[in-house]
Amino acid sequence: MRLSVLAAGLLAPITALAAPAVNDAGVPYDYLNKRENLCSLSKPPVLCTPNKSVTPEETAVRAYKFYRAFVVDGDPRTMFSLIDSEYIQHNPGYRSGPQAIWSLFCSGRKIGTEASTGHCFVPSTNMSYARYATIDRWRWVDGCVHEHWDQGEKFPSADQCYKLPAGAV
Repeated sequence: MRLSVLAAGLLAPITALAAPAVNDAGVPYDYLNKRENLCSLSKPPVLCTPNKSVTPEETAVRAYKFYRAFVVDGDPRTMFSLIDSEYIQHNPGYRSGPQAIWSLFCSGRKIGTEASTGHCFVPSTNMSYARYATIDRWRWVDGCVHEHWDQGEKFPSADQCYKLPAGAV
């Protein structure tokens, strides 16, 4: 019995060290850093369904979620759930359609942090922008990403960008 108490006393600290570190909500930190890799799927799991009733304010929120999914979080599931099936690619190096870019983003690769990149949605044009090593521009139609440009784009001035209300996302 004395041996088992001694063994338990020696193993307890080792077991505690082996347990994953967790945040305040009890979620392991290594889980927070993992991104979903969907490359085993031959196509995006869900695409955006255009809806004429989506307001510019709702589109602004969707545009921010798209930026986060694409640039900051590396979240292909969310990213492609905001792209429609008629997606038009204006970069001559890529075909149009979400399937044409699926293999580029299915692994959930992060591009940057929110602090090192920029986002803008301009309601008057229904265009959103992401600034990182380059500038990407997307046109939104009926609440979905419909077109993309990434050559020679200019990031809008801050006064053109829609200000998301607190708690909108």
